[in-house]
Amino acid sequence: MNYEESMQYIEEKNKLGIVPGLRSIRELLRRMGNPQDAVRVLHIAGTNGKGSVFAYVEQGLLAYGYRVGRYASPALRDYEERFTLDGVMIQQERTANLMTKVRKVAETVEKDGYQPLTAFEIETAMAFLLFAEEKVDFALVECGMGGRLDATNVVAHPVVTVFASIGMDHMQFLGDTIEKITSEKAGIIKPGVPVVSAPQEEAVANVIRETREFMGNPLVLVSADEIRVESVLPEKTTFTYKGEDYVIGLPGTFQPVNACVAVETLRILGISQDAIKEGLRRTTWPGRMTKMCDRPLVYVDGAHNLPAWESLLSTVNYYFTNRRIIYIIGVLRDKDYKSMARLLAPTMSCAFTLTPKNQRGLSAKELAAVIEEAGVTAVAAENYEEALLLAKKEASADDVIMVCGSLSFISYFLDCNVWNS
Repeated sequence: MNYEESMQYIEEKNKLGIVPGLRSIRELLRRMGNPQDAVRVLHIAGTNGKGSVFAYVEQGLLAYGYRVGRYASPALRDYEERFTLDGVMIQQERTANLMTKVRKVAETVEKDGYQPLTAFEIETAMAFLLFAEEKVDFALVECGMGGRLDATNVVAHPVVTVFASIGMDHMQFLGDTIEKITSEKAGIIKPGVPVVSAPQEEAVANVIRETREFMGNPLVLVSADEIRVESVLPEKTTFTYKGEDYVIGLPGTFQPVNACVAVETLRILGISQDAIKEGLRRTTWPGRMTKMCDRPLVYVDGAHNLPAWESLLSTVNYYFTNRRIIYIIGVLRDKDYKSMARLLAPTMSCAFTLTPKNQRGLSAKELAAVIEEAGVTAVAAENYEEALLLAKKEASADDVIMVCGSLSFISYFLDCNVWNS
């Protein structure tokens, strides 16, 4: 297949949606020679913060001199962002090559009566094949949604299992209580493998503790009480953790916690303190409180569910106290968007809503109505260009424009040219 044919193939696979289960992906990988067993894998699950945690880990490993592969989704702008080597996404030609190899085997699996493989399963197999071919020192692999039945949970013995913050999301697949959701995500814990976790609410922490105790695993549960934040600025945050001083450039009041999860993960791997600090300092992660302009201030953030909006609220209140904030928002209809709107409404001067280009996208008109019910003037824009023009017209030089919501819609706003034109 050439690249265009590859994209057509994966688009067809996307129509299958989310199908939890491991039978088909295991058979696919078995027929491919189990490439997932040829690399040292770091496996992460969680509701929010997975990307940031592994961005820090990736840079720490690179600073120490390791060759690193990373698999994450969804992509913001380019499809190839899912697959990176030493922080650089692969080329389209490599994508087509990998997908051709995987498709050839996948069709034999499906012909033999297995459940048709989903896009995420195909992409997971591509990632493991890539990392095995490149002989990376470490492969950083993010769960797509849950854990126990996630396609990435085919790794028999990861070197470290990591948990970012866990909250209520994807309840239709993972369960209607925080304990059920955590139990699904804790399904990636393997016997004897060290576990590192972000600070969690007690019900979540208890499930993780019980699961790892049953398997005899060492556990490092980061404590927020051990993090002393010295200064929080949009450009730089400094903090102390366990007697060491750190500097990070990723904005957000929640980022020191993500950084500390990465610190503990890197310590388990034997990474030097100098490399850890250098890795944290130089980490960037597009779409996470990314500043686009100064006057007016423009930030783009992929906060896409209620726990993420709670973190965004904390950041907005800290950075932009007494500032007028204009929002551009688009969310998916399977999120708790009514609670999300009520949560952020007190910070909104006004809002311009969009329908994300996603089959699960909530209509701009419906979101605008919900925001209006929360007491904020909201206008449903016809398209991304109109939302941009309306927000720029509304904002004075001293105001803030905050673009937030589904990762499937913020990519347009991460183009500097749209703000400078």
